[in-house]
Amino acid sequence: MGMAAQLALAIGIGLLIGVLLGLLIWRWMSRRREATLERHRHAQVLESLEVLSRAYMQGQVDAGEASLRMAALLDCLPARVAPKVDLAAIHQLASDCENFHRGDARKALTPAQRNREDLDRLRLEDEQAEAFMQATERLAGVLVQWRQQLCPRRRTD
Repeated sequence: MGMAAQLALAIGIGLLIGVLLGLLIWRWMSRRREATLERHRHAQVLESLEVLSRAYMQGQVDAGEASLRMAALLDCLPARVAPKVDLAAIHQLASDCENFHRGDARKALTPAQRNREDLDRLRLEDEQAEAFMQATERLAGVLVQWRQQLCPRRRTD
């Protein structure tokens, strides 16, 4: 093998190593960026859960609306979140309330239909109030731990 062939082979190997290193660095940076975005999304979800649970416990939002929003937000969190707490009452009330009309669909109802739905929703909220409040309190109690787990502070050193 001549000197030119050896030089070409060395250049080819060097280029291949450079490309592989570049791909590894790009993959690492991509994963790091995705992890940062995921931490940010989790932080937003946890902040919203905190605001909603506090608002419900202070009587600023009704249980039906809070349950629908909380259930949707809880579904955005990973199954691995710990500690596990019993939040079934939140999901149950949300499930029971999801068939009620909201927004423009509610506006399209007659006043009698809206009144009927309001009475049905209030009855459900009243029946499930104690279980929903307890689940909301359990949720509020674990949010700090969930935040520490899902949104750890990055070290700056």
